Amino acid sequence: MKQVLIVWLFAFAGLTKAEQVPYLKYSLSGSGSFYPYFTHSEDAPGILPEMVEAILVKANIKGENLLLPAKRTNFYLEKQQIDFDIISPDWLNEQQKQDDRFIYSDPILPIKEYVVTRQSQPPVLTLAGIEVGTVRGYYYHDDQLFERVDFASEKELLQALNLRRIEHIIIGDLPALYWSEQLGITFSFNQLHSEGMLQLRLLAKHQGLLKRINQAIAQLKLSGEIEKIEQQYISQLPIHAKGGR
Repeated sequence: MKQVLIVWLFAFAGLTKAEQVPYLKYSLSGSGSFYPYFTHSEDAPGILPEMVEAILVKANIKGENLLLPAKRTNFYLEKQQIDFDIISPDWLNEQQKQDDRFIYSDPILPIKEYVVTRQSQPPVLTLAGIEVGTVRGYYYHDDQLFERVDFASEKELLQALNLRRIEHIIIGDLPALYWSEQLGITFSFNQLHSEGMLQLRLLAKHQGLLKRINQAIAQLKLSGEIEKIEQQYISQLPIHAKGGR
């Protein structure tokens, strides 16, 4: 009887330990055309799914990626139906950056977005008062200055630009390079719009997990694993856009 009790206690201790592994829901899919960051491919899901999975495994956190459109992701996070997403704080305006409902991990990867035009367009000195093509549900730190014309994805942004439905769009450099190659559309990186670092944006209630998440990020950077994940996708992109960079 004593042996049975000891075995039961060890089993219970093991179950309790297993139950203590945090479980977080998140969303990374963006517009659905956010290549190479998200691809919808099971074999090569994209930079973000592979990177976040590596961080969670290293931090001993279980996670579930929900495939949500960008606008729905923001809504789910605000309603605490998911626990985190991944953004660059440089996409946010000052009020959004100060929102105390959220906390941020250490920086993970650099990311840039540009004001993109067709070839031979003059430099864009200001976006004030003009129509600008944007992705529905995405953040833009200065969108109070211009008139947003929302499209469903990065792919549709480039198509609209090519068809002259819009004269200026804001798009990340890597998605622009990818869709330019896929669609045979030339363009010009006219002006840098934002340059920052991707970070996990978590609900503030997960403050207790931030240390282990940041430690995981630091370890994966040091080992070169994050760079390896990024490069396996970037290496497949054209070096320069056909319209010049």
